[in-house]
Amino acid sequence: MRVRPQRLLFAGILRLWPLACALWTAPARGQVPEKRDISEPAAPFVFGSVECPDPKTVQQAVLSLIPPERHSLLEHGVRVELEDLGESYRVTVWKEGASVGKSYSDPARDCGGRARFAAVFTVLTLMPPELGAAPPEAPAAKPTAQPAPAATPKATPTPELQPLVQLELSALFAYAPPILEAPSLHSFGTELRVALGRGALSGTLSAGYMPRTQFDLAGVECELLRLPFSVGARLHSDFAAWSLAGDLGLSLSAQRVRATNLLSQHESGSLDVGIRAGARLARKLGPHFAPFIGAFVWFSPAPSEISALPQGVLGNLPYLWLGGAAGIWFGL
Repeated sequence: MRVRPQRLLFAGILRLWPLACALWTAPARGQVPEKRDISEPAAPFVFGSVECPDPKTVQQAVLSLIPPERHSLLEHGVRVELEDLGESYRVTVWKEGASVGKSYSDPARDCGGRARFAAVFTVLTLMPPELGAAPPEAPAAKPTAQPAPAATPKATPTPELQPLVQLELSALFAYAPPILEAPSLHSFGTELRVALGRGALSGTLSAGYMPRTQFDLAGVECELLRLPFSVGARLHSDFAAWSLAGDLGLSLSAQRVRATNLLSQHESGSLDVGIRAGARLARKLGPHFAPFIGAFVWFSPAPSEISALPQGVLGNLPYLWLGGAAGIWFGL
């Protein structure tokens, strides 16, 4: 009698099982079924028949850099073109008919680095300016050392040539001190000197005129006329506008002596050989003109004797003459 009700209950449950399953799986009243966003693979927007950088790698890098909620930016005519130029590459981003392109230098051909730079450039081009910074620059290739330009040699000024021929016209004053049997004398005169040569060393020639000068020797009044000549060498040096020169040479003096207070006036001539030395300081007023002053010495080791009748030998002409000169210098 107990078995029957159990069988009836089990049979009722089996009849109601389909209805219970339907009620269990049906949504409750007012309940909205959950929508699941199943993302599908994005359509390719990076193109280029190159392998460095790889278009697929660039596209994946772009998708990873753009937030999912902004992937809609890629649905408005976005196209990225890649060009491999060997030691460089170019990325061109097209959006709504306008394009922005940039080339990067990469002599090492780092394909991974190229893909990252291309992706960053693409993202910063598509995103609004306020959301991204300027695309990074690829590392610049090390500049090759340029050879230093050859220094232009400075033109050295050509020194001005000295005149070949130099003429000196001067007024002289000479004094002969009384040495041994020589009388004391002083005389004025003139001299013309010619120097030949442009260098520091040149040759000189001179001719002078010393008019008659009077002197007294052993009570006899005499007059002396001298014509001094010389030939020698000159060493000179210039200091800015100044010129200093030294002369040394052989002197030859033609002399004529006449007694003036004797009943029988006796006149004799002689030729004395000696040494002439001098110094000259000139102030240049131009390339061919300069005033100068100088000093000189005439030395005669064996001067001529002075004699008169009936006294005989009275003495001799001076051994030494000391003098000064002032004049002008002309260059030819």
